[in-house]
Amino acid sequence: MTHAYAPLRHAFRYGSSALSAAALAALMAAGPVAAAEPGSAAKQAADLAAGKADDPVVLKAPAPNARRVYVYDPKHFAAISQSFIIDGDTARVLGTADSGFMGNPIVASDGSFFGHANTVFSRIARGKRTDYVELLDSRTADPIADIELPNAPRFLVGTYPWMTALTPNNKTLLFYQFSPQPAVGVVDLAGKKFDRMIEVPDCYHIFPSSNDTFFMHCRDGSLLKVSIGADGKSQTKRTEIFHKENEYVINHPAYSPKNGRLVWPTYTGKIFQVDLSSQEAKFLPAIEAFTEAEKNDGWAPVGWQQVAYHRDSDRIFLLGDQRAASKHKAPSRFLFVIDAKSGKRLSKIELKHEIDSVGVSQDAKPQLYALSTGARTLFIFDPETGKEMSSVNQLGAGPQVITTSDM
Repeated sequence: MTHAYAPLRHAFRYGSSALSAAALAALMAAGPVAAAEPGSAAKQAADLAAGKADDPVVLKAPAPNARRVYVYDPKHFAAISQSFIIDGDTARVLGTADSGFMGNPIVASDGSFFGHANTVFSRIARGKRTDYVELLDSRTADPIADIELPNAPRFLVGTYPWMTALTPNNKTLLFYQFSPQPAVGVVDLAGKKFDRMIEVPDCYHIFPSSNDTFFMHCRDGSLLKVSIGADGKSQTKRTEIFHKENEYVINHPAYSPKNGRLVWPTYTGKIFQVDLSSQEAKFLPAIEAFTEAEKNDGWAPVGWQQVAYHRDSDRIFLLGDQRAASKHKAPSRFLFVIDAKSGKRLSKIELKHEIDSVGVSQDAKPQLYALSTGARTLFIFDPETGKEMSSVNQLGAGPQVITTSDM
């Protein structure tokens, strides 16, 4: 499809120097937010043809809902990356936002803002380095916070969800520091300032369970509970070990801060679930996504962002395919839908596209999002029927990550 971009942030000003009257009329008629501007599209086109109303026009996106989708394109690890803001209801790109090298995207649980944990260089790919957190308004994409970080923090851990996270009240951002030693950075979004670093042992990922508590996954197979501490004195406590050393969990778990459910598959399809809602880790019985016969035939999880979780229906969506052991990041045409409580497989959806990442909206009748890096397209499915409903193409150079709000 051809994009009718609403002007969130970049190059969204329309005038006679950019578009003909006919093109403007077509664009305004097709655009998802045309009604936000005064007057009809036909009148605007007529005024433009007559030499009137030639001033630039900047549109405003509709209020976000659970079907607002953010697709992050790291551009194959280029120095400048990009996010696409998509309206899932209309399958249209609303706008784009630039970010830095290996940015980590975040979106508020109420959809009011989105942003990135960024790294940029003064000479694009070299020069002085700056790490900062940028927050953008979800309707205009105007910056609402630009928080520079001290020299120590380093974001360069790849585009992995849950290496950067928001607390449930959206007032604090937590980011993982890979180097020079493991740590979690605390950014006060309300005060628009960097707070402090919390040293942690060899643990990874960040799962906020309350406004002052988060959990991390440690190398020994346990979780680490971290209490931030208003006085600056954090406390840590390890849980029991919940998986064996040779049960390797994938890098992209699914997590819902709203109900505290952590869903974490291994590379063989064993799925661990943890309930963090009580501020303690309650380990639920593990389930198997594949039968022994399927495992013997080479079925296993695949993709970049392999798993999604829908909170209200308590369902897990897992990309899977027949693959060699070294092909765990390969795309797939198959999605397995699993009841998280019983472990029963509910359906197997043939997506008919090579899909790298999956996501799901958190409304009562959710949309299933399937992202193809190769085709640069987001496909939208009905998870109940497996029917493809719509798609959005031309999404950058190599889109990889889907982010939705936990509404």
